[in-house]
Amino acid sequence: MRAGTAPRLDRRIVILEASFAENEAGEEVATGWAEYAQERAQYTPVSDGERMRAASVEQKTDARFVVRWSIKLAAVSGENRIRFDGADWQITGVKELGRGLWIEITAWKV
Repeated sequence: MRAGTAPRLDRRIVILEASFAENEAGEEVATGWAEYAQERAQYTPVSDGERMRAASVEQKTDARFVVRWSIKLAAVSGENRIRFDGADWQITGVKELGRGLWIEITAWKV
């Protein structure tokens, strides 16, 4: 995204958080994923050139999602996932773009 241009928020994503339950031993265990937020986002696939420059040789699909900044979304981390276009994406990076304007989330398709 170039400086001074607003992202095109033309996609719908769901941000997920792990859900937990107590097992017979009284321990908290992850049981799946629950909806944390639904947002409009800009979706940008990461190019093969970027992947080569990052010295990544794995066959995986990487992408960046840009969403409007909010207090709730500022708390998103690598412990969350994104559900987009019928697939889950593991979040690998989150950074603020501009001062309280946008959040860029980098993820790979699970």
